[in-house]
Amino acid sequence: MRHQRFKAFVLKSVPFGQKDRLLHLLSEQRGLSVAMAYGASSSKSRLQAVTMPFVLAEYEIFYYKERTTIDAGDLIEAFLPLHQDIAKLTAAAHFSQVTIDSLVQGVAEPDVYKLWGYTLHELCRNDDPALVAQIAVFRLISDLGYAPWLNDCIRCHAEIDQRACFSFPDSGLICSKEQIDQEACVYLSQPAIASLLYVVQADYNLLFNFTISDRVRSELLSFIDLYLTEKLEKQYTRLKLMDSFETILTPGKNED
Repeated sequence: MRHQRFKAFVLKSVPFGQKDRLLHLLSEQRGLSVAMAYGASSSKSRLQAVTMPFVLAEYEIFYYKERTTIDAGDLIEAFLPLHQDIAKLTAAAHFSQVTIDSLVQGVAEPDVYKLWGYTLHELCRNDDPALVAQIAVFRLISDLGYAPWLNDCIRCHAEIDQRACFSFPDSGLICSKEQIDQEACVYLSQPAIASLLYVVQADYNLLFNFTISDRVRSELLSFIDLYLTEKLEKQYTRLKLMDSFETILTPGKNED
């Protein structure tokens, strides 16, 4: 049995029984881990604030055999704007689920920890949470070994100077000289390719510092959704809920 103290983001907080909470934590030292916070759902618990989703806190963790519990915690950042906007909260939940599905428990992932910090700050201030979340997701899976080939044609390495086919079986761009399977590819414009390449290569502190047109935004969102589904073999539907949020929350949206 031992104690350890570290900073971590709460990726997921699930009620367990009547008063407890099961947490998925992301720390720089231990990567993804799961811990129980006994009594955290009680209004009188000192753990209530540090077991909310998407907070950053410093935790005192107790390990005994295969059981991990949270003994105490000090809140560092609550990221309150996320909890005041349903679209931002949904975007954070989407990024959280992809992260949990992508990581192996107990493996240190310092870059993922940094990416989470920059992404939560950007979600708090940005008016396009869906785009922020998908940019973060694309960078996450790229950093974890699923980066696509976007520099030139993956087969013959010819330069791509206009729109090109992205082949999912090849996981890269295919020039017009190569034979392609139309059902296994999508076409990307040059601005969309440049944007995706930027996302893969940019420093985390500059990751969200670019602007795109509405058309390119639609291309990116559609492509990243397809790429994520193909690489993780799972469909993620949370971001699609945002369209219904807009319909419900915008006055006159439902009127004929």
